[in-house]
Amino acid sequence: EWRHPVIKLNSKVVKSAEVVVSAGSPLDLRCEGEAPVIWQTRLPKHRRYISRGNGTVRTFKVDHPTAEFTGTYKCYYTNGSHRDSSVYVYVKDPSRVFWTSSTSLQVVAKEGESYLLPCLLTDPEATDISLRMNNGTSVPPGMNFTIFRHRGILIHSLHPSFNADYICTARVNGVEKTSKAFSINVIQKLRFPPYVFLETEEYVRIVGEELKIPCTTHNPNFYYNVTWKYTTKSVPKIAEIVRSNGENRLDIESTLTIAAVDLADTGNISCIGSNEAGVNTSTTYLLVVDKPYVRLSPQLSPKLAHKGLSVEVNEGDDLELSVLIEAYPHITKHRWDTPISPNTATQEHKLIRYNNRYHAILQLKRMNIQEQGQYTFYAQSEMANASITFQVQMYQRPIAVVKWENVTTLTCTSHGYPPPRIIWYQCFGIRPTCNENNSGLQMAIPLQAPTVEVQREEYGAVEVESVLTVAFSNRRMTVECVAFNLAGVSSDTLAMNVNDWPFTSLLIGAAAILTILLVLLIFLFYKYKQKPRYEIRWKIIEARDGNNYTFIDPTQLPYNEKWEFPRDKLKLGKILGAGAFGKVVEATAYGLGKEDNVMRVAVKMLKASAHSDEREALMSELKILSHLGHHQNIVNLLGACTYGGPVLVITEYCSLGDLLNFLRQKAETFVNFVMNIPDIMENSTDYKNICNQKQFIRSDSGISSETSSTYLEMRPSRLAELPTVESSEDPVCEESGDWPLDIDDLLRFSFQVAQGLDFLASKN
Repeated sequence: EWRHPVIKLNSKVVKSAEVVVSAGSPLDLRCEGEAPVIWQTRLPKHRRYISRGNGTVRTFKVDHPTAEFTGTYKCYYTNGSHRDSSVYVYVKDPSRVFWTSSTSLQVVAKEGESYLLPCLLTDPEATDISLRMNNGTSVPPGMNFTIFRHRGILIHSLHPSFNADYICTARVNGVEKTSKAFSINVIQKLRFPPYVFLETEEYVRIVGEELKIPCTTHNPNFYYNVTWKYTTKSVPKIAEIVRSNGENRLDIESTLTIAAVDLADTGNISCIGSNEAGVNTSTTYLLVVDKPYVRLSPQLSPKLAHKGLSVEVNEGDDLELSVLIEAYPHITKHRWDTPISPNTATQEHKLIRYNNRYHAILQLKRMNIQEQGQYTFYAQSEMANASITFQVQMYQRPIAVVKWENVTTLTCTSHGYPPPRIIWYQCFGIRPTCNENNSGLQMAIPLQAPTVEVQREEYGAVEVESVLTVAFSNRRMTVECVAFNLAGVSSDTLAMNVNDWPFTSLLIGAAAILTILLVLLIFLFYKYKQKPRYEIRWKIIEARDGNNYTFIDPTQLPYNEKWEFPRDKLKLGKILGAGAFGKVVEATAYGLGKEDNVMRVAVKMLKASAHSDEREALMSELKILSHLGHHQNIVNLLGACTYGGPVLVITEYCSLGDLLNFLRQKAETFVNFVMNIPDIMENSTDYKNICNQKQFIRSDSGISSETSSTYLEMRPSRLAELPTVESSEDPVCEESGDWPLDIDDLLRFSFQVAQGLDFLASKN
């Protein structure tokens, strides 16, 4: 084996691993070997200082070296022998302790890798070599590094949290020296494959049409690619658009294009994105057809009773008709044809699209008899159309009615759907039903009689009839007809008292009818003589279930004390209206609303003979009025007196009384006014000068008027959007209402009545 090459510095053999040269002093390194040798320098650009030739002696000579030439120099044989020699040269420069190349100051490395910062010492006397951040703080938590005097500082296991600027530090003669700043940028290690997205799961094309499939991808860094996998007969073209979206983010949109598809191109097409973390794939399906199409498939719930497209439901139930649509090109028009006009309250249409598939839904709520029949769905594209029809039949609960046709014959009729069946029962004695459980003392006897359909149908219901011949006996008995189908059961009974005389039953029946009429007359006479109850017409809806309402008990409503008004500030006047229980009087209120306010009001009160029930009813009306709140198109509550005396309810005063009576009184003058409009127009200047104030009212209360007054009791609605009665403008006209009505007045009344009703509806 050959010996190691010999290194000489300025003609002297180097016996240590490092030498020191002052900056500006000649650097002459000589390598002598037993075969051709070559020098390896730290920087490739320094090779120009090596002597030419392939001899056993090679020199590296720099006349005026700088700190840049600091580093390790290695001499080795060119014939592949592993014998070599190296030396570390310090080019001592008092102005810099570390030599760092400007090209190495920007560090880009991947997460998890180690990186060597080339902080090369130029002074062998440097001590306390370390690393810190450029802002003066220590390195981040978790950063580990190793110091090599001849190579630099090696940072282990880089992490994105290490991204910052760093400097190498050392002390020379007690003074801290630093290197240039290194900017470290750690690229995050990818944990997931690229994001790959295809817009749709299926493409449909007609033979000869063009196909374009865009595939959108993005990746946290630039190191990934996009490819396609397909089984098409045609060879597609692939085009890519690459965009940089923010720092260390790359988006690639790759588009696959087939200029003219063929039937053989049907199949899967996949877009594939791959990076160091793995592969992500998104697949779509290409369906090539030879012509346009619209296909409709019914989708009915298995809970429904149906045969094909014939659906049967109970009256009052909800029904959902659903159609699955497959179409190409896309649907442009669609509609449902139903037995009745569409009603947004009971019918709801939906069309949900899934690319070339659609889901059409018709929801029918609380169906009634009129809604049974044919429901047809139509779908149309620019090149094809189709329709599908459902037949909806509604189950109807039967209604049984028994008639006594003659002495020995009974007839039971019933209608419903499906066609009802009829069963007769006979039991002894006069009983409400033959099927009641009475411990079996008297058993119901089923009777045989055929059921036949009658040729009459109404809203799909079928009428059936059964005729029963009754055998006479000397005992009283009850005959019951029971009709039933899938929707329910109904029954009707007839009590019979039969003896040997065949006409006794007729006399008994006549006597029974006379008895019933007599009892009814006695009852009506009693009700006529009985004092009527004072009932509240107001009702507040608490809940609604279909057509069933639940009302709030007004006696349970709270009474707000803010409505309380002192009795001594209320001066009662003339009676405006009176009824069986109470009366309404005109009054003047002092200090209502404002201390110095004087207002004419209407006061409702009970008569002295009223009972506690009437008082509770009036309190309930007061609570409901306070619950409603203020609105310009109803007569509003102003206050009440509930303490220290009878209950007084104070409301706005309506000078012209009830709107209904007012309009009846004005009917003749209104007709005359309308008929004479041409004459009026000829003699006028197109301006109708009527009263400045129009105020009309209506009444809706539980107290009926027994007087001739036009003012009707409680709770009128003030219909005009005009000044209140306190106004002093034209008081004579206000009291008399002496002005002609025209169409504008009637339209205004109608609009304001609707506003008042809408407000009441909003309060339930």
